[in-house]
Amino acid sequence: MKLSDIESSFGIGKVLRDAQFKTLGKLNALSTEESMIFLLSEKYLPMLPHKMVSAVITTKELADEVLKKGEIGVIVSDKPKEDFYKIHEALIDEGFYYETRNSNIHESVQIFPGVFIAEKNVIVGKNTIIYPNVVILENTEIGENCVIRAGTVIGTPGYEVTEFNGKRRVVKHAGKVVIENNVELQANNAVSKGLFITRNTEIHNDVKTDNLVHIAHGVQIGARTKIAASAMIAGSVNIGEDVWIGPSAVISSGINIGDKAAITLGAVVTKDVPPGARVSGNFAIDHAKFIQFIKSIR
Repeated sequence: MKLSDIESSFGIGKVLRDAQFKTLGKLNALSTEESMIFLLSEKYLPMLPHKMVSAVITTKELADEVLKKGEIGVIVSDKPKEDFYKIHEALIDEGFYYETRNSNIHESVQIFPGVFIAEKNVIVGKNTIIYPNVVILENTEIGENCVIRAGTVIGTPGYEVTEFNGKRRVVKHAGKVVIENNVELQANNAVSKGLFITRNTEIHNDVKTDNLVHIAHGVQIGARTKIAASAMIAGSVNIGEDVWIGPSAVISSGINIGDKAAITLGAVVTKDVPPGARVSGNFAIDHAKFIQFIKSIR
């Protein structure tokens, strides 16, 4: 699609330089070439040109500077962020991002009473068990030999709130939830789908979660990781393989947790955690330093 198509079809913005784009995304979380972004502040101008960015929606005040950044397409708007998400939602409604297909549930899947599975765009692999009152929404893929316990919701939109025509609401999501094989989600988990098709929510092989775990949009969890009860994992977090996340731990958005790291009970993680590290506290620091500090004040 071209920026000129946006202007002509949706009546949004004014094109200063036309360009092709394949998807939308945020400048700090891009993974696909020919992405369109929004730009509100000059502090992000040094990040352009960017190999993943082919088009920008921005303000009149910033447009001239963006035009100097190579051959990036530019469309101007009085409300770039709002119009960016209007474009995103219009493309979802038009089926731009993906084809709509009938859901495919393997005949060996055990489904208990009270389960809701969307009629479109759900795949569930063989020998998976889905317990009562589970909700599985569109754009969800679940592999083989998984266990989804009672009350879990998979594929709900994440918490991306913006203003549309003077009113705030949650933005529609276009991404998926992809759950690999031998995954177990205990009761009352919430797993949000990705905001954009470039960043799905992914739960890899042999991950096990306890009850009441929240997994936000775009979170990607490595194989064999274990997540204890009431953990909260915010958007676009990357968790490595063989990680331990303790009860009631909180991991802030965009954080990277290395392989075999351990997040202890109640930790609040606001910085990246290296592979093999063990962190504790609020805000989380090296576990040994945290224990030393606690001893010093008792």
